[in-house]
Amino acid sequence: MKRVLLIGAAVIIVLVVGAAGALYWFLSGDGIRRTLEQQASAWLGQPVQIGSARAQFFPRIGLELGDVRAGNPVRVTLRSVSISASLQPLLKRRIEDAEVTLAGSRIELPLPFSIPTTGGDDTTTPEKASASGGIQVVSIRAITLRDITIASRGREVTVSADSSLAGSRLNLQQFTATSGKTSLNATGTVELEPAIDAKLTVKANKLDLDELLALASAFSPPPAPARSSTRSAPRATEVEKPRPTRIVARITAATARAGDLEVRDLAATVESNDQRVSLSPLTFQLFGGRYDGSIVATLGRTLTASIRSQLTNLDVAQLAAYGGAADTVTGRLSGSGTFSGQGADVQTALANARGSGTATMTDGEIRRLDLVRTVVVFLGRPAADAPPATDRYDRVDLRFALANQIARAETFALRSPDFDLTGGGTLSLATKGLDGRFNLVLSQKLTQQAGTDLVRYTREGERVVLPAVLGGTLERPRVTIDAKAAVTRGLRNETERRLKGVLDGLFK
Repeated sequence: MKRVLLIGAAVIIVLVVGAAGALYWFLSGDGIRRTLEQQASAWLGQPVQIGSARAQFFPRIGLELGDVRAGNPVRVTLRSVSISASLQPLLKRRIEDAEVTLAGSRIELPLPFSIPTTGGDDTTTPEKASASGGIQVVSIRAITLRDITIASRGREVTVSADSSLAGSRLNLQQFTATSGKTSLNATGTVELEPAIDAKLTVKANKLDLDELLALASAFSPPPAPARSSTRSAPRATEVEKPRPTRIVARITAATARAGDLEVRDLAATVESNDQRVSLSPLTFQLFGGRYDGSIVATLGRTLTASIRSQLTNLDVAQLAAYGGAADTVTGRLSGSGTFSGQGADVQTALANARGSGTATMTDGEIRRLDLVRTVVVFLGRPAADAPPATDRYDRVDLRFALANQIARAETFALRSPDFDLTGGGTLSLATKGLDGRFNLVLSQKLTQQAGTDLVRYTREGERVVLPAVLGGTLERPRVTIDAKAAVTRGLRNETERRLKGVLDGLFK
């Protein structure tokens, strides 16, 4: 009896091994490869080619595919695909606790097909899924992506991820994306139904805002074509417009770049909804100070952006050097403004910006202006005991408007130990050219150096007031005293003084 049992066990083992071998031979041969190609082609409505197909039985039932290509022309190339799942749910046409790995692949958007879904109750009712011949995806415990390149409209991003799927929720344990100078790491959740809705936390060592907006534009749906004026009756088979993708991400970056401007410690909440992208609030450190504000951009063939800015305690010398006017001015700057612009990219939109704002500079010096020297020369030789004069200022208050790359100072007031300057003018951002007219009010110390007649003709109260003209460029500003206007003003003042004396004598 023992011998019979041993022989029976051996026969059973041989049969099992033989059946497993036959099954492995069938699943690894051209038969299963062709079957999968036919089913995938029918499922997507586009030709699918599979280079190789191999079954696995340990540690779980699975399938490994190689060199998978989809589309005509080919838009999806999958170098390696590995799928495994628990056997018992598979027998009930359910995928549970599955594992999916994709590596070394390329996807070119837009795809010539959409991924079919069973939709409706079929995704939640196993009985209906089974009756209809479909397979219900219940859970995927691991979705692994390695070096997947996604291309769209001339832009490419390479991603890798570790994630899982529970129902229609994708959980991202780790997601990395690299494109050009931008590299980021994200975690969060993505709801896949009824539309993609992602909530992410993103950290980056380096971020390029130009690339970020360009990627958002490249991967957003193209603008809808203009509707024909000719109305037609709606068709029963008309496909409903897909709901827009929404992404909300909290981004932090050690460094970030916009155009040729580099900033530090960037933090922003980014929301992308269809072709609208907003960064609000947006904060970062630059030029030794801080920026608080927001950017709202509408993507498409042309980028349209609205910018709200609040600047605090910027180093004016660093700002001037960035603007191409190094070693011209010092101090600390705070201000605010609202601007809008449009262009092919961020830099072009900024160049076309329009808006208005206010600014205040404190405790600095306007170098090479030589304003005090100009005044002293105009007044004549200074007194022997006159203290040395400088072009330092205590405070500058400015209200300005920006349009066509021209910044126009609607009001300008400078306070300094030696003079006060009030008036208005323009600055050309393209040429850095200056043009303005001001009233120059001398301090009492400088007033004392003026000749008696000049003081008599140009004094207003206890201080001399001179009309001044600003010209030159930011690098080489030039201030001159308008002698003709000064004489005209002096004559008017003297006439008014004498007329007042005559009137006072008549009424005594």
